[in-house]
Amino acid sequence: MEKMATPDVLQSTPTMQAEDFSVCSLCQETFKRPKILTCLHTFCCECLNDYIGKNVENASKAVVFSCPSCDMDIEVPALATDGRYADVIKNDQFMESFVELKNALQDDKSCDICVRRDASVVAKNWCTDCNDALCEACSQVHLHVKVTSSHTMTSLEEMRKQPLDLIMRKKSKVNCDRHGESITLFCVDCKDPLCVQCLAVSHRRCENVITVNDAVTSKTDIDNILETLRSFQMSLDNVDGLSVVEKELEDSVENTRNEITYLSNSLCAKIREQEQFLLKRLDEKSSEARNILKERTEPRKVQTKTAKAASQRMNNLLRFGSDVEVLMAFNQIKKQVDDFNLQMGETNPEKLKVSIEFTPDDTSLTYLDEMKMLGELRIETGADDGISCWGVTCTSLDDIIVTDCKNKRIQKFSKGGELVDHIQLDDEPRDISTCGHGDDVAVPLIGRLIMFIATRKSLALIRRTKTERQYDGISYSNTESYLVVSCLREQCVDLIQLDGQVLRSYVNDPNGDPLFDQPRYVSAAIDGTIIVSDIGKHGVKCINQRGEVMFNYTAHNDMRNPQGVCVDKIGNVFLADNSNDRIQLLTSRGEFQRYVLVKDSGLERPCAIFVSSSNRLIIVQNDGMVKVYSYC
Repeated sequence: MEKMATPDVLQSTPTMQAEDFSVCSLCQETFKRPKILTCLHTFCCECLNDYIGKNVENASKAVVFSCPSCDMDIEVPALATDGRYADVIKNDQFMESFVELKNALQDDKSCDICVRRDASVVAKNWCTDCNDALCEACSQVHLHVKVTSSHTMTSLEEMRKQPLDLIMRKKSKVNCDRHGESITLFCVDCKDPLCVQCLAVSHRRCENVITVNDAVTSKTDIDNILETLRSFQMSLDNVDGLSVVEKELEDSVENTRNEITYLSNSLCAKIREQEQFLLKRLDEKSSEARNILKERTEPRKVQTKTAKAASQRMNNLLRFGSDVEVLMAFNQIKKQVDDFNLQMGETNPEKLKVSIEFTPDDTSLTYLDEMKMLGELRIETGADDGISCWGVTCTSLDDIIVTDCKNKRIQKFSKGGELVDHIQLDDEPRDISTCGHGDDVAVPLIGRLIMFIATRKSLALIRRTKTERQYDGISYSNTESYLVVSCLREQCVDLIQLDGQVLRSYVNDPNGDPLFDQPRYVSAAIDGTIIVSDIGKHGVKCINQRGEVMFNYTAHNDMRNPQGVCVDKIGNVFLADNSNDRIQLLTSRGEFQRYVLVKDSGLERPCAIFVSSSNRLIIVQNDGMVKVYSYC
């Protein structure tokens, strides 16, 4: 098989000094009794025994430890005894041979047979079958003993003049771990190198068994695997260490800090308090952003180390290993590559990006006397988390209307689930609400707009209304004929007329404390109260029209990331507990009743919800799937 170009692992000079891959990373010395883990990292047996003894964990009945190099979980074979865990781990035959040959090429190498007799005589020859360095006397005996008379003997002086990779490739045989016989066959069906006994015992029913030479000559998938490893490693290198996206995050934090400081220094002394507040929020947001980025990059960093080990292992084997050793490692490495692809999928650095942006408040730039806030901090991520991307409502005919923020469109489905119509928009829609009994709907859009659309037949635009703020959640009050809307940016809930005029804003409670952190979905109850889901506070708050808090429902049963809220005919509150994959039911007083739906019901990351007049519970998940349940 024609080998692919490989990096220079060893110097191709007559002295042929090996680089660090023959040194144990735990003791920083040349390997002694090297053991290879399933992640393809190699360590000395005693080093590994000490390490496992200090770091072992019992997972059920299995003994598990983390690889010292890549942190992959490794399960110790069941036959291991306490304190001698590494003894039953597979020997690294390739590394053993490599170290033995490396030592043999030293100028002062002693005869291995003489050393066993506690004597010291300079070695002159090398037996490629026994991997022993021999003096002249022992060489003569070795070649005349019947058992070893056919062994190949080479002068060490001549070997020192040859490249080490060429010498390693010339090894005459590799023995089977199970039977001790020379491996000469390869099972194409199982992708396993075999000795004669392996063929007779374990592969007698396999139809495609060929010689090792034929297997290598016929070009198996080794080249493809190596190329895949290289590509995979290159993609993972983008998130290794202080990667590009990590640097971009740190740059954005620093740039944001400078913008805040510059703007604050240009304004009068009365905004200093806002400056300190925002800098504190920046520290919180940057810490949160770093945690988000760490969660995205850490698994890839672990996989990077493992991919590097697999790539280096295959390169070393292709350059210095025998054909048998290449084939022996192939199946294991191919499985790792398949696992990498399954776990990681496509690695796109754009989807890993996390940054922080600062948006100055318009008032702070032009009207210092009327300034209310200096700006806003938010985390911008490259991935679509699916949050705040959906809205859903239902017409009097049970047609389902859904807003799709990601694809900038509004869709209409029949009550049977068929797509009836859709409208493509220029900007992102947020939430949606029917307006009265005419089946018109109102949709807040990015850009401080509310769009009104007729839904009775086909979807048709009625009008656009400009608003003072950018609204996210929306609900129509049938009793008062106004819209209840939420604003994430300004942390408030407003009552507005259909023409966009603000009737009242709810920002602070009577004590002056902020009512909301990140108000997202809203629902106007029949008694005039307003139900608001607060993502930042992981809770649901109910306020009356005077802005008084009627109840504050938070952190029940580890509720996380509350999203859609809606109210049925008798005032019961339905809540989408997004991160826990469930729908909670509350009384009109904010008391927990029960879980209406959980993950076992097929629910996954519920986002927007609505209860129709015919008692159908309509749910839109983060992935955009619409599910309809009958509610009794």
